[in-house]
Amino acid sequence: MVRKYRWLVENLALPLYDITRGTSRFKFSQTLQKTQWLTRQEIARLQTRNLCVLLKHAYETVPYYRKAFKERGLSPSDVKSVSDLAKLPTLTKADIRRNFKDLISHDFPKDQLIPYESGGTGNPIKFYITKEKLSWELAAEFRMYSWAGYKLGDRCFMIWGSPADLSKHKAMTARMTSKLERVLVVDAFVLSDKVLNQFARSLRKVKPEIIKGYATPIYMIAKYLLENGVDDVRPRAVITSAETLLFSRRKIIEDAFGCPVFDYYGSREISAIAGECEEHSGYHISAENVVLEFAREEQQVSPGESGVILATNLRNFAMPFIRYEIGDVGKPSDESCSCGRGLPLMSAIEGRVTEFMAVYDKQLGRVIPVSPAGPGVIGVALQHVPLESYRIIQESLSKVVIKAVKGKGYSQAHTEFLVDYVRKYLGDSITIDVEFVEDLPPLPSGKRSAFISKINPFEQ
Repeated sequence: MVRKYRWLVENLALPLYDITRGTSRFKFSQTLQKTQWLTRQEIARLQTRNLCVLLKHAYETVPYYRKAFKERGLSPSDVKSVSDLAKLPTLTKADIRRNFKDLISHDFPKDQLIPYESGGTGNPIKFYITKEKLSWELAAEFRMYSWAGYKLGDRCFMIWGSPADLSKHKAMTARMTSKLERVLVVDAFVLSDKVLNQFARSLRKVKPEIIKGYATPIYMIAKYLLENGVDDVRPRAVITSAETLLFSRRKIIEDAFGCPVFDYYGSREISAIAGECEEHSGYHISAENVVLEFAREEQQVSPGESGVILATNLRNFAMPFIRYEIGDVGKPSDESCSCGRGLPLMSAIEGRVTEFMAVYDKQLGRVIPVSPAGPGVIGVALQHVPLESYRIIQESLSKVVIKAVKGKGYSQAHTEFLVDYVRKYLGDSITIDVEFVEDLPPLPSGKRSAFISKINPFEQ
């Protein structure tokens, strides 16, 4: 019966839904399911072909990019490969705000433009997309979900925290897709013990086959289940996204739900970017839809090195973002995955630029970035300290503030350990203030960043 239901959803209902809405999610999904198995060289050629088409379109129909090309004495034919993208300028959020109208292609009537808004922790940016871009985005997203074993029609428990997204979903709940896809969305913006208890009861009742959502709320629910001996919530997989999945938290989630965790990386501006397959040997990049560059001090980093991510969306012809400084840090990889997919890999997503601590290296004579969420650093040490939640804020090179909610058994000895451990990584001369609070609310985006730096160590 379940198999028949899934077949009806995938092969009848969704194609019909695409026709009624003028989208192509079903058609593009079929395409991407095939192209993922091309060789790495074939995917690279496909990506380059898509890039050249986008650049020609941007040059001919987008005033901002026509000017950018001409100022550098370039034409689209001068960019013959991904490495040639470095000839063009990067695009920042400030650039988008200053040049909003000039970034819109004059090739699209206004009624074909769909208004969108970024997420993140700062002031969001507004931009436009098309139905075709949205279709490619959904197709790539569901391809990544399929790597976790998710199939349309599976019972899915979605734990989300963005107020904007949640309000949109409430308006959609009566629509056909919500019923067909059987997705129950719960609001994780507030996570008290009472709310966690309600989620636990809902999970036991719904018995979802897939759990997906913000990484931190999923971790908090997993921790609650373990602490309260709830061991009968057994989904096929957990899909985390929207926030950095701390190294120390993945195992807790897997222990609580008895299944693997699949981490997913995306953004509203660029869409479904990369995700883990069943081999968990890195993040497969959706190279048919996006180009990723990894840079440090305006130079491309080598495989395995940390770099600021520059993203080019190959599908948004309404308002192209080329070499967009998305604000994240990752590590490229030149390895191939044993799964057989030809999609290129990034070995790690290390978080937002604003989550990197800045440390002055005396030997190098300059500031270097440190990822506190990585293995063996601050995030791992904190799992041994009885805190309900914490947020470490670097105010300057000489001052860090730790805001924390005490857990059971917390003592002064834990504070001393915490201060000593943080100082070990950020320097002996740094001032560390510890402030205990009753609650640490999420940021306006709904995210619960554990680390916030007011210094950009990649620009020092």
